[in-house]
Amino acid sequence: MSILPKATRFINPYAVRPEGKTLQCRIFFFAAAEIGVASRVYRIMKLHSTPTQHYQTVTAYDETGVEINAVRFNYSLVVMPEVAPVAWPVSSFDGLTAENFEQIEATSPDVVILGTGERQRFIHPRLIASLTARRIGVECMDNQAACRTYNILMGEGRKVALALVFDQPAQP
Repeated sequence: MSILPKATRFINPYAVRPEGKTLQCRIFFFAAAEIGVASRVYRIMKLHSTPTQHYQTVTAYDETGVEINAVRFNYSLVVMPEVAPVAWPVSSFDGLTAENFEQIEATSPDVVILGTGERQRFIHPRLIASLTARRIGVECMDNQAACRTYNILMGEGRKVALALVFDQPAQP
């Protein structure tokens, strides 16, 4: 007799090994991290659906561009969860101006995640003074870390803006 209630147990009798042989296996879904059952320890993972499917989500990234909901962008852009990605007229990190951040300020995010390119660089405080005056936080990191951080904050329901700088022409 299992120590788990039936509602928390799922048995998949049709799991297939790579060799093509079928294998009966049991998968237990439970809130605990480990459960000892009949001298075996089962590692448990709680699965649930994500409510972020209708938001602008980073689905892939590399050194030259980013995919937002499987659409490729190879130029600097600003992404917010409930608004389509917008081209950002920035050709390089060194070309950032206070006016570039005023465009982001108009969207009133709680926090701005600034992807500074292939490596992390820090923005001069005078360029983000308008955001700081409105108590909008700005975090600088490389583009890949910025994409990961954006997805996490967006998944938490935060009003976050992702501003990515790619060192190339601002628009295709």
